[in-house]
Amino acid sequence: MLLNFHSFETNHTDEWIIFFHGLGGNHSIFYKQIEKFKEHYNLLCIDFPGHGQSPSFEEQDYLSLTGRKVVELMDHLNIQSAHFVGVSLGTIVMQEVSLNHSHRIKSMVLAGAASRWLKWGELLGKLTLSKPIRKLLPYMVPYSIFAFLLLPKRNHRNSRAIFIREAFKLGKDDYHKWAFVARDAYKTYEKLKPSLNTIPKLYVSGSEDHMFLRGIKRFVKKEAYSKLNIIKNCGHVCNIEKPDDFNEIALAFLQTISHFQHPKNASAI
Repeated sequence: MLLNFHSFETNHTDEWIIFFHGLGGNHSIFYKQIEKFKEHYNLLCIDFPGHGQSPSFEEQDYLSLTGRKVVELMDHLNIQSAHFVGVSLGTIVMQEVSLNHSHRIKSMVLAGAASRWLKWGELLGKLTLSKPIRKLLPYMVPYSIFAFLLLPKRNHRNSRAIFIREAFKLGKDDYHKWAFVARDAYKTYEKLKPSLNTIPKLYVSGSEDHMFLRGIKRFVKKEAYSKLNIIKNCGHVCNIEKPDDFNEIALAFLQTISHFQHPKNASAI
């Protein structure tokens, strides 16, 4: 069974960008990117399992499942390789795909990349996903609390509202499967460390992304062919909060990829 998708094709390029949304969202969260990006690329916007119009699955490991399903969809659409653009949870899935199918990825733009939580966030995540709390609280209560913790400021209000509104469409079982993926994001990054990265990666974070920015800064310093761009006065969901800045930064990076040298012959970005 294929994941739900929406595609936008142009007749002046054979290059594709695949978009990955965040927890509780769907492909529509990229509404501020679609018009700009489709001027230059074919676009494939995917709904993750349990999100949007994609079905739920019995499998418990949603991260591995989604990685396989993305490649399955690429094969179905005859997309041999593509640029990947994702936000928050979507960046974790992108990293998962890169671990097993790096040859399918031309480049990656990781918005609000989620790796290691701050210690208090990690402890709170473990508490809210413990069996007693899962049974006691409606599942959207801790999600709404986390939305305010991740996006606490007045200028985060619009992205926070979208974050919460879309998540209410998730079922309980799907929410919990994905919440464990988000909580354990650091495990994916631990898997990435032993191997030399060969994919050009641009991490884009808001200066006010207090939960994840510190961890991403540390990781990018040690990852080859990667760089970090920080948008000032911006929170976690930078593609919604500062769309013009994000679009300009991401498109400028993507348009340099055709000139990117193979890592064996290039210095780190």
